[in-house]
Amino acid sequence: MQNKEFKSGFVGIVGPTNSGKSTLMNALMSKKISIVSPRVQTTYHGIRGILNQKNAQVILTDTPGYQQHPDRVARLFNRVADKNAGECEVLVWTFDVSNPRVMHQIYKLKTKISQFKPKEQSVCVLNKIDLIPKLSLLPMIEEITKLELFREVIPVSARKKDGVERLLNLIQQPLPEGPQLYPSEQMTDRPQAFLMSEFIREKIYRATRQELPYSVWIEMEEWRDPEEEGHKPKVPTYRAVIHVDSESRKAILIGKGGEMLKRIGMEARKEIETLLGHQICLKLFVDVQKDWKENSRQLNAYLELE
Repeated sequence: MQNKEFKSGFVGIVGPTNSGKSTLMNALMSKKISIVSPRVQTTYHGIRGILNQKNAQVILTDTPGYQQHPDRVARLFNRVADKNAGECEVLVWTFDVSNPRVMHQIYKLKTKISQFKPKEQSVCVLNKIDLIPKLSLLPMIEEITKLELFREVIPVSARKKDGVERLLNLIQQPLPEGPQLYPSEQMTDRPQAFLMSEFIREKIYRATRQELPYSVWIEMEEWRDPEEEGHKPKVPTYRAVIHVDSESRKAILIGKGGEMLKRIGMEARKEIETLLGHQICLKLFVDVQKDWKENSRQLNAYLELE
């Protein structure tokens, strides 16, 4: 019989771009759910990870980073973040403490922070503390505390999992009492194909060393050889179509003699096999779909704003 004091609810991980939100999500989950890269705006969608504790089910939501970029697509990412944050009972505002403009970021987001949730339901995480001298933390914590925006200010290194357990205990406290919202064995609300496409996108960002902001989206499908019809293949084959918005970006992704695409496919396949727990065959194709970012309907549908 479930504990009558069992809690369940949604916790949003929000904040500026490149503050380590996805790394924090994965650290809290102790499993890779969100992709990470050094690139600005790696996260496109709200991605939920389902964490089962003894007396709570915590549904963590990773979100796109807030940014002040005039680009229309950047503004849409801010809308995605707002939409997902609005669905959560608790918000974890995550900032890169090694960024010299971190206090500026907090002041810029001050109005948004106060409007989203009351102080009791907002936590401030100062992430990447392993990158700065510890003595510089205290005055920063004192300044943020005086803003009266957060229930608590917590220094964390998501990469080293320092402070993560304390944060997990803290975010459970404001959650409402309620039943499990998802089965215990479920780790995310996203389908397998979505996670596979995300792992491919991560490897693209890491391998190309080129700025490809907002220019890549991926379609996944399981491919069957007609000759195998009626028989389960020993090694399932997945076909991924990587859509880009120009011939020049297609050339970057394919690389000389196809070497770049092979490298991306090899690295993505390893990650997907770890996710699925078995061997697969992964085939990558690159398609040019010019001006897809200018198609508001398609873009809104892709970002799940419709």
